[in-house]
Amino acid sequence: MTSSRSWRAVLFDWDGTLVDTAEASFRSYVRMFETFGIPFDRARYAETYSPDWHHTYRSVGLPGNRWSDADRVWLDFFAGEEAALIEGAADALRALTNRGIIVGLVTSGGRERVSRELTLLEVAAHFAHVVCGDDGPRRKPHPDALQHALEKLSVAPDEAAYVGDSPEDVQMAKAANVFAVAVPGAYPNAEALRAASPDLIASDLADAVRQLIGE
Repeated sequence: MTSSRSWRAVLFDWDGTLVDTAEASFRSYVRMFETFGIPFDRARYAETYSPDWHHTYRSVGLPGNRWSDADRVWLDFFAGEEAALIEGAADALRALTNRGIIVGLVTSGGRERVSRELTLLEVAAHFAHVVCGDDGPRRKPHPDALQHALEKLSVAPDEAAYVGDSPEDVQMAKAANVFAVAVPGAYPNAEALRAASPDLIASDLADAVRQLIGE
């Protein structure tokens, strides 16, 4: 299915969609859970993965009173990893902004980390508005964060598309009445992503943007 509509805005997920964090995230989980005496391997990662990392904590049995400690330890380990844009991400953002399409970001990631990576990877200027997981709105798949971004951008839901790599991204977009574009990535959720029934499944970012702008 291709998109034949004209979009005022295209909003993106961050981790796994624009920036390649899957392996860094996995390594940080392994090291973090080790400090709490919890075994964690790729099979467990695939079973418990969600953009809402509290789901992962809950799934592996980490007590709720240790979650804030786990957040701090995970962030410390993740800070030692090197962030890199997914191939084609910079070109995709440029293609949209060059056509006057508003670009936004709605991510579950914390603002301090995401802001640092946006600056480091030299893509911050593309985004007219950024909503992060600790900004207040309820996390994906609840539509709060995406609706908040659209309100700030003065864009109606039917004028926007949202591009992400997780079923929660698709569910959030659909709940907000926004066109949902799925781009399978390196996180262990490809089957669930397709099962979420996005409006468009693209092979990669370049394909997603090409279809959204009608090329």
